[in-house]
Amino acid sequence: MGPVDFDKLVLGPCDAVFGEVVTFQSSLLGKAVILSGIFDDGYRAISPLGDLPGQSPTHITGSDARVGVRLSLFPVPPAQGDLLTIRGRVWRIREVQPDSHGGAHIELNAADGENDALSCGTTGGRGQTAVKRN
Repeated sequence: MGPVDFDKLVLGPCDAVFGEVVTFQSSLLGKAVILSGIFDDGYRAISPLGDLPGQSPTHITGSDARVGVRLSLFPVPPAQGDLLTIRGRVWRIREVQPDSHGGAHIELNAADGENDALSCGTTGGRGQTAVKRN
């Protein structure tokens, strides 16, 4: 890490103010872990044709659920396919985008209608381990 500890000086205080409870389930762990993150389920414009020179953009609007997290709170790195429960809804990790300062934006897909939780047979949130927020 560089001369500034972003996790302690920036990410931690932001998480303390804006963070909310996130339950993390990984196929690498035997039980769910309680941590925190900054959840956003806002709308964004999507250009299905890309940006074509000389043409007006064609946008459709879609939901872009994501959560900002401190990677130091995770007992194992979050990975595509792992599950997060936020505000009572289950989300599957679509993509983890580390920010190179100790945090990451995790893009999510709704998973509350799925039958198969994780390939290791994780308990679905019944066994939980709390992770202390700094």
